[in-house]
Amino acid sequence: MRIKQYNYFSHKQDYMRHLVPLFACILLGLIFIFSEQHVIAQEPFNLSPGKKITLTDAAFSLGSAKLEASQKQVFTLLVDYLTKRSLLNIEIGGHADNQGNEVQNTALSLQRAESVRAFLVENGIAASRIRTRGYGAQFPIADNATQDGRTKNRRVEIIGLSALTGKLLVSPDGKPLPPEARISAVKPSVQVKSAWEEDWREARMNEELYEAFRLNTSENAWLDITFRNNSVLHLSENATMFVYGFEAASRLASLNGADGKPKAETLKNIELAKGNLMLKLREMKAQDTFSVRTKNSHIGFNSASAQASAKVKVDGKERSIISVLQGRANVQVLNDDPRAGQNLDVGEDFGVVVGGAGTGDNLTAQGIVPLPRKPELLEPEERIAPNANPTPFRWNNGGYTTRLEVASNAEFSEFVHNAIHQNGEANVLLPEGTYFVRLTNIDSIGFESQASLRALVVSSGVPKKAPEHPFHFRILEFLLLVAGGASIWGSFLFQNPRLRWIGAVCVVIGLGMLLLL
Repeated sequence: MRIKQYNYFSHKQDYMRHLVPLFACILLGLIFIFSEQHVIAQEPFNLSPGKKITLTDAAFSLGSAKLEASQKQVFTLLVDYLTKRSLLNIEIGGHADNQGNEVQNTALSLQRAESVRAFLVENGIAASRIRTRGYGAQFPIADNATQDGRTKNRRVEIIGLSALTGKLLVSPDGKPLPPEARISAVKPSVQVKSAWEEDWREARMNEELYEAFRLNTSENAWLDITFRNNSVLHLSENATMFVYGFEAASRLASLNGADGKPKAETLKNIELAKGNLMLKLREMKAQDTFSVRTKNSHIGFNSASAQASAKVKVDGKERSIISVLQGRANVQVLNDDPRAGQNLDVGEDFGVVVGGAGTGDNLTAQGIVPLPRKPELLEPEERIAPNANPTPFRWNNGGYTTRLEVASNAEFSEFVHNAIHQNGEANVLLPEGTYFVRLTNIDSIGFESQASLRALVVSSGVPKKAPEHPFHFRILEFLLLVAGGASIWGSFLFQNPRLRWIGAVCVVIGLGMLLLL
């Protein structure tokens, strides 16, 4: 009997020949599944300005609005994303290619958007946070002349909305919504949180800000925000503020409640929980309003003045201390105050305290009171020579406490000196350079005056000022000149040459002291 010899290598080649196609099919299947999941919704989700979530045609049954069961895990992740961002509202927009009946395509695009909305609502997302649109073939993202392009155009896009005015955070052509404001100056540590972010993070210089962003400043930190119309907000240390946006109140004032009156919650641009806020409102138009909300007050500014400035402080007793520096303000008293429900008209250079009825200090009984007068800077002059010793500052504070700020830039973001002084003097060491000085009086309640401002140049090109002689030294010079003149006159009168010499010596000494010293 002939025994067939086993050839390992030939059999191995046969196995490999059969297994290679099998492995290839498995690999292609995995690639298909993986790519399908990630084309439907890109991870991680991001609905910040300029970003959107795109659900492809594969998320739905062929030619219908029914969600594919295999894709519901992606939608569950979207539910979790929106749940962690309760202030973020969205638009779900359906899109189609240009094939077939336009009316039917538009209807199907809307139905697909509604299907996604229904899934989100069923899983706990408030229906009020979602709006749907059926755009049909209006906004293609690829060429409808190719099959691949038409597939890309059949999609559903999820886009974030601005919190109050409901504007899309990204336009159909992919451009982000213009920001409400930007961070123009910051001293860390300042935390910021937007509607589309889950956690707080460090604020960045020149960062763009949109409707509904929150801000927290820590000890010794502060922040400046500049709006599109050049209005500026300065938030001091240990403060908490919620900024809705500059246009929010005026644009939503027409949205009335059931009683026909404007909804109070739509008429605020800023909500100050604690700390100090300085407002410099600029370029206000006739239709503009601006309002600050605190626990006990609602402070409104309107077009009575094209510019307005005010300081608002919420102290440790949750009282609102309001100082109007420019323009006028209407202060609505909300609660914790005997005047609750009243509107107070606070004019320029006046202030009022609202709230704190149970604190026992009865500040609300004072009503609207004048602000402290502006301090007057007496020295130094605008240009001085450098000195190794600290430069003396003196001012007339009128008996108030004064905040002296000396900075190396006009924005007062880089301080050389920043302190509160009880008396009217301080010494500050100033190297050669240009400085900016700001003085503000503060009374015992916390009202603040208008600020006195001055630029100061410390330069070696400035000649040192000759020292001033005391008054009694100038009297001696005068007496020498008088004695010399009298002696010379007496020498002629009495024919005494000695008096003439005495008089000449007195005159020379007096003139020398006057001219040289």
